[in-house]
Amino acid sequence: MTVFLFWFFVVLLAGVEIFVLLSICENIYSVRFRHQYPPVSCRARHGQVVADEIKKHYPNAKTAVDIGAGYGRLARAMTRVQGLKVIAIENMRFSIFVMRFLNFLFGTRQIKVVFADAFDYIKHSNKQFDIGVAYLGPVMNDRLKELTKKFKVIITLDVEIPGLKATRVVDVPGGGYTHYHYVGKFPHRLFVYEL
Repeated sequence: MTVFLFWFFVVLLAGVEIFVLLSICENIYSVRFRHQYPPVSCRARHGQVVADEIKKHYPNAKTAVDIGAGYGRLARAMTRVQGLKVIAIENMRFSIFVMRFLNFLFGTRQIKVVFADAFDYIKHSNKQFDIGVAYLGPVMNDRLKELTKKFKVIITLDVEIPGLKATRVVDVPGGGYTHYHYVGKFPHRLFVYEL
């Protein structure tokens, strides 16, 4: 039994180290070659606030898109909204792998996971979507203006869409902020745009 536990922890530690190494490589690739911010980790309370906002104000929404889904925490939170079909779009392979694994682990199979550039996928889709949710950061949020004709509502986390006036601003309970290197700190809140 002792030998089994020893090897179990060795394999577990090796798995964690591989995960961290792949995550670091993906972050470097994201910044260096794609010229975008590395993925920002979404907290459970962010997902809860987004799901609550949709339930309260948009109970008849049928489709939601997680734009730049990362590991899929926001997408999984949105599946709590009855009748909402969720599409999670991500352009980083390791994030897609982790998202699919976590969706399997938590039993959230109703999420459609798409490996693509979210902006290209949405722009070239012949569909209209009810809600778009984005936790992208200051530089990428500017590009959300390109997608306004595809959504009835866009919700951004922490960072406004430049040039658009939010319909509502919702503070995330517990406070805190996201720090984007070379740009600054942004308090946790939702910006809701009804288009």
